[in-house]
Amino acid sequence: MFIKWLENSSALEIRTENDRVATVDDKSKLSENKVMPDTIEVERAVKEEKTKIYLQLISSIIINLPFFTSGICVSWPAVTLSKLTPGSDLVVSEDEGGWIVSALGLGGIIGPIVAGLVLDHTGRKWLIYATSIPFIACWVLTYLAKFWVELFIARFASGISVGALCSIVPVYIGEITEPKIRGASSAMFSIMIHVGYIFGYGLGPLLDRKMFALVSLAPTALFLLTALWLPESPYYYLKKRKEKDAALTLVWLRRKKNNDNEIKQINELIKSEKQGGFKKLFTEPSHKKALLILLLVIGGQTLCGFMAISSYLDILVKKFHLNFNSDMILLLIPVISLISSILSSCFVDKFGRRVVFLSSSYGTTLCLAVIGVYFLLGQLKVKTGDLSLVPLIALVLYIIVVAFGLLSIPGIITSEIFPTNMKGWATMVANVSGSVANMIVPKCYQLAVTHLDDYIIFFIFAAIQFIIAIVATIHLPETSRKTFKEIQEILQPKNKAKRNTDRNEIK
Repeated sequence: MFIKWLENSSALEIRTENDRVATVDDKSKLSENKVMPDTIEVERAVKEEKTKIYLQLISSIIINLPFFTSGICVSWPAVTLSKLTPGSDLVVSEDEGGWIVSALGLGGIIGPIVAGLVLDHTGRKWLIYATSIPFIACWVLTYLAKFWVELFIARFASGISVGALCSIVPVYIGEITEPKIRGASSAMFSIMIHVGYIFGYGLGPLLDRKMFALVSLAPTALFLLTALWLPESPYYYLKKRKEKDAALTLVWLRRKKNNDNEIKQINELIKSEKQGGFKKLFTEPSHKKALLILLLVIGGQTLCGFMAISSYLDILVKKFHLNFNSDMILLLIPVISLISSILSSCFVDKFGRRVVFLSSSYGTTLCLAVIGVYFLLGQLKVKTGDLSLVPLIALVLYIIVVAFGLLSIPGIITSEIFPTNMKGWATMVANVSGSVANMIVPKCYQLAVTHLDDYIIFFIFAAIQFIIAIVATIHLPETSRKTFKEIQEILQPKNKAKRNTDRNEIK
């Protein structure tokens, strides 16, 4: 649909290297002004170098809309499970509630596997479009549910979409955007997730389970209507040897007629890549290093306890013994977190991925430790009445710093550090690992809250995050404003990188 519309547009024209002729007007101007043709070509090339980014940004916003629904799914337990008590139309026990929360992570294991297997066959756009089906099934089942198992299945279905999206969307954005805005575009998913939190925490307490499920279909409907007009990735087209379609896509995305240099660079990158495969992730040194870096940043995202804390946020806030309305606090926290996500999208290209991730990781460690100390003082029978605001402030700061870097950076890194022939496999492995963690951590958190003191849980989270921060300080490279080729050179073993540098110097 997109390509046919673009081909029929009279406002756009593609000029390839084999298809360049001067117009009659150009020739007459040359003869009148006696200007050399080479000069005209240079001036024309300079004018065409400038690209416009607004359609790239609009496309990034639309393709990240499914994360709006993902945010609603993550926030759903915090605003709904507490209502499913004796007297409601559906009663869920504490243990059953723990399984319902973990179901999203379980589905998240399946999503990346499916995405990795079919990503290069179906294309990026249509695979992302298809993730709407499990989301719709989730809310329909939630509306019709009469037993807790149906809610488990609903959450499992939504987890499939969330897991697949985490694998595909970063790849798509990395392939349609220019390096100068790639970080900001990739960070938009964090903004959408927090808009979903605000939606969930704001409307969840006001609506019953069934009405909330119906209202939650709205973001998916909006995505289905708008995503039809998005282009497929030019990388995907060129891998399938559809150069005309790739050229049309770049004309639309860059808003300039001549994109021959970029097409040439993409083709060279594709040709230089060896045949991809699952085993290459663990045998090719650069791929293995990239995978370890990706697993590191995903570990920072999942093992900081964000999924568990978000799912049980209502219960946690009540333990602070505050005189505030807990529903208002639940709504205020994601609003502040949304602001943090927006700031992250502004800073991630200016200051770099490394700085943003490390500041977020160390800040998260500190916030978790402060909450742990508060619960420890309570366990030691120290009067904490005057300190009730301290853990709340630490919790707000925790969500802010997590949103600032830990949530956004893994998606950006995913889109940057793998060549196109390895992205599907790499994101599958990384996101399956992340989904396993997102399944285990909330369930372990629910069991730990029942059998352990709260301070132990938060100290464990803080210790894990501190270790990840130290490792990242040593090994996390900076990829901001670098082309895919430059990033691959960074990931090469030092001896191989040195040989390539010496070879280039000789040339």
